[in-house]
Amino acid sequence: MLLLEQDKHRIASWAGSGAPSLLNEDARGVLKIRPANSLIPNVLVVDDDAVIREQLARVYKLSGYTVATVSSAEEALTQLAEGMIDFVITDIKLPGLTGSELIAHMQENFPDVPVIAITAHSDIETAINVLKHGACDFVVKPFDLASVQESTRAALEKSRVYMEIRHLRRHLSNSSEFGGMLSKTPEMHRLFEIVRMVAPTDMTVLIEGETGTGKELVASAVHYHSCRNDGPLVTINCGGLHETILESELFGSEKALGGPDQSKPGQIELAQGGTLFLDEIESLSCVMQAKLLRVLEDQRFRRLGGSENIRTDIRVIAATNVPLRDLVSERKMRSDFYYRINVIPLHLIPLRQRRVDIPLLVQDFLHRHPVAVNKGISSVSKTVMRALVDYSWPGNIRELQNLLERAIVLTTGRVIEAVDLPNSAEEPQQDKKMSGFEAPLSDWLGEQEKAYLSEKLALFQGNIAATAKSCGIGVRTLSRKMRLYDLDKRSFKSDKTAGTRRSENPDIPTVPAIPRL
Repeated sequence: MLLLEQDKHRIASWAGSGAPSLLNEDARGVLKIRPANSLIPNVLVVDDDAVIREQLARVYKLSGYTVATVSSAEEALTQLAEGMIDFVITDIKLPGLTGSELIAHMQENFPDVPVIAITAHSDIETAINVLKHGACDFVVKPFDLASVQESTRAALEKSRVYMEIRHLRRHLSNSSEFGGMLSKTPEMHRLFEIVRMVAPTDMTVLIEGETGTGKELVASAVHYHSCRNDGPLVTINCGGLHETILESELFGSEKALGGPDQSKPGQIELAQGGTLFLDEIESLSCVMQAKLLRVLEDQRFRRLGGSENIRTDIRVIAATNVPLRDLVSERKMRSDFYYRINVIPLHLIPLRQRRVDIPLLVQDFLHRHPVAVNKGISSVSKTVMRALVDYSWPGNIRELQNLLERAIVLTTGRVIEAVDLPNSAEEPQQDKKMSGFEAPLSDWLGEQEKAYLSEKLALFQGNIAATAKSCGIGVRTLSRKMRLYDLDKRSFKSDKTAGTRRSENPDIPTVPAIPRL
């Protein structure tokens, strides 16, 4: 099947990041999409007969698949739970849990993993019932290996989209880096995955996050993983210019306004064929919003002082550090403009909610900073690392980088032994139940987990299911931890009750309200 140009860029951009390639080039140099097995599917063979297991494994390996074999349905469920299996072929008659029960369980818990059933001549009726419960095909013993191969190929082709997503998740989960961003947290990995999915489209993206969280890095990742990555990425800070100057910068101007000799192209024109990144979008006046809205909807604009409509081909990415929905309510932002730029919202969590990433970010900064490299500074002391992890980082990653840069300049040895944290982080903590890192590690981790869960429960107003999903844990696990830390969901039902609870329990740090956009 021949690829459209946009598909070539989409798949090539993914392959360029280290994921398996989906492209083949024929003798004429024409790119064609490779079959589903180019992703090297992971096949699981389930049969209590060792001869059949070995026979099927040999056939699948010759087809280029990765193969795992087990002799029971219980072992198969363990393999499936690890998220590494793309296809299952199972005998119906198995010791213990039957193949039929395995297929029923897969249909309920792993519906995107195709399964083929193996049955004997006398079990045709059972096989038909298995099809009703979710199997995509069945083969009858003694089976023809060519038929097995064809059934497998057809099943993988139908589920190729799901297989691509699984392989993408595995690729992301095995790497802490994406587009210049580093993280081990599930929240950031979900963001990376969304960026991968959104980048190949031309949809408008709105990046939300506090100052210093890395919104420009996300915009760059969206651009360089898109089919526009050969075009320019033009950035303009809407909050750094007066409205008149901003309008001229965006739309350009004809000779009368742009200078005595020549017309001046604007940033919209300079971003032709690429991406326009509008930072601090909340700073735009309603008048400028209306003008940009027309560009977004009509893909046309006029230079200042001009009469000719200029057609543009750009993708727009916007960023903000304030809740735009509140601006709409306050009539400081047009609702039509808000809904036009908020097609794909991406939310960056602050550094205080991803403390586990701080050691990773520190090491990466030291390895890349030229002064640190020249001075041979390769690490920070344990005391410094503890202080960095314990600090609240109101300025987020940018503040961390600035602090490390000062420490690099002032350090004389190969290890940073001291950092200049703000006074608020150095105040005595003896009046608190937890005195920083002077307490045992298990107690400190428990207090951090308690504070984290309190913040999440406040964010979702005591909704257990939503909180558990956001934390990446099960509802039962969350309920158990809430009992452990004496957290009552009723105390988080509203801002008023949540505020009362925090004031009554000094062990839980007060957390600023996080807007729900």
